[in-house]
Amino acid sequence: MTPRCHSICSLEPLLRIYEGCGRAYLGEVEGSNLIKIHRRTGKLSYLVYPGFEDDPHPALVRCVKMNLRTRKVECFEYGDSENPPVLHRKETFLNPDHALHAKFAKLTAQEEMSGLLDDASGIGTREGWLKRLAERGFALKGHRLVRAKA
Repeated sequence: MTPRCHSICSLEPLLRIYEGCGRAYLGEVEGSNLIKIHRRTGKLSYLVYPGFEDDPHPALVRCVKMNLRTRKVECFEYGDSENPPVLHRKETFLNPDHALHAKFAKLTAQEEMSGLLDDASGIGTREGWLKRLAERGFALKGHRLVRAKA
């Protein structure tokens, strides 16, 4: 079983149907590694985070959003952005038995204990996140939070 199938196959049946309908209409969205399912609005977002496994807070490169009700498709490109959206709490997107879940959860716990995630406003972009780290005197070393050198 592929990692993609493992994650999708673990969803409840209705959500698997939503995703299957989107994939049937759009085809494979190249490079997508996260799928956001908007239950109430009938929308799907296929998200491309190339550095998901290696970057502690990967930047969003592309989002392809489809409304299953209207079949309207919107594409958002962030690859050339100097300040792209970044991802936090990566473990929440993985099954608990995934090999990287514990590693990602440990970083999130460190960030929570340090108060970095208390106020989500302003940290959703690369610049905002780096500013928060600097203001609080922290840096990242891989998937570890460390005190920044003065």
